[in-house]
Amino acid sequence: MGTTASAAQQAVPTGPCSDNGQSNGTTDSRRSISVNSFQTLSIHNKAKSIITNKVAPVLITYNCKEEFQIHDDLFKANFAVGRISDNLPEHHLVQGKYFMVCDIYSKIDVLNTTGSHGVPNFRQAKGNYPVFGMGQPSLNGFQNVLQIFQQEGYEEILYFCVREEPVVFLRVDNDFISYTPRRKENLHENLHNLGRDVKVEQLELTIRKELYNFAQLNENINYVYNDIEHFKDEPRTISTCCVEDIRVTEEVYKRPLFTKSTCRYQRLPLSMDGLQLQAQIDTFINSLRETPSLLLLQDSKRPPPALVFSCQVGVGRTNLAMILGILVLYHRTGFPENLGADQTGSVKKREPLRVIQNFAKALPKGQQIVEEVDSAIVHCSEMHDIKETIYEYKQKLEAIGETCQQQGNGTKEYFLQRVRQSTECYFYLVIFNYYL
Repeated sequence: MGTTASAAQQAVPTGPCSDNGQSNGTTDSRRSISVNSFQTLSIHNKAKSIITNKVAPVLITYNCKEEFQIHDDLFKANFAVGRISDNLPEHHLVQGKYFMVCDIYSKIDVLNTTGSHGVPNFRQAKGNYPVFGMGQPSLNGFQNVLQIFQQEGYEEILYFCVREEPVVFLRVDNDFISYTPRRKENLHENLHNLGRDVKVEQLELTIRKELYNFAQLNENINYVYNDIEHFKDEPRTISTCCVEDIRVTEEVYKRPLFTKSTCRYQRLPLSMDGLQLQAQIDTFINSLRETPSLLLLQDSKRPPPALVFSCQVGVGRTNLAMILGILVLYHRTGFPENLGADQTGSVKKREPLRVIQNFAKALPKGQQIVEEVDSAIVHCSEMHDIKETIYEYKQKLEAIGETCQQQGNGTKEYFLQRVRQSTECYFYLVIFNYYL
């Protein structure tokens, strides 16, 4: 069985303190979790003896009524700690360098729909198409949206979370609120361009495990930030008593759909920079193939499902995904009459993009395909217009003089990159429509 030693005499084995070179000013120190952390968990106050074995130490309480194992992974881990500024407290950091920041704040809700729908920037595409966009919903907000769809008669719902960055949900009162890991250097910016080999769902599970371990070492408390503008009353403390107090994205959105056989959840990570769009379009197409009501071979009298998309704010990536959804419904229910007639305003007056025009000439009915994409863009332009964005960046790029370029000014490179990324998104929309 092993040997028995007094808890007051036997220390918990500690792992070697190491430095992996990730310290960048955010991390003040790396601390090996040993006897001090053991005392934090109040084990000395309740332990009569510790029996060691090949699996894990077994703790027996003084009243001899409780017995449980202590796994070495938690105590041997070298968790990094740090602080945002000298006047704020120090705490554990996710992945050794990230702070957990609340995802949603009042200023992002431009359409003021949080009160009526429970989610920010909730909207439906123009033309009464069953395509919807919104910002990141909490658990209660998502359940509220599902009730609204049910009241409006939608029997089938396809919900896509298009965020590429990891998101975890922490229990706050009777709800689960989204938090994301962010760097100290830019607390307003989510992680992006994580690489092809990074699976965001797996990363969320890793972060959840870390947060639970942090809470175990800190009297069931995790530190998070809600106000990154003024840091009033920051950091906040959130109670984490069990693993169920922390949920990953899939758990938050799949569980309410468990009893709804006609509703499905899909993670469709779209890059904030428009990268890797081809692979994600393939994922989108594969998910649509699992929906018979969207196939042309099915009974056209059956109404199409509601296509719902969300990112953090519900603007850029959500808007792109909504356009994909509109194009799918165009081919399912028919195209609007007089394509291009609804394209009023500055977009229609713009000079056609040369790269798009050259590509359209190489396609059968290429001009019609482009007009269909332009029509879909207009139907989803309430908060963001992809095509107009290209021209706006192009104008700003042209306004920068050659002097700035010769001096190596990064502003011109920034707008040049934005023009390329926006044009690439537009190009992929044309290709997607041609494929359909």
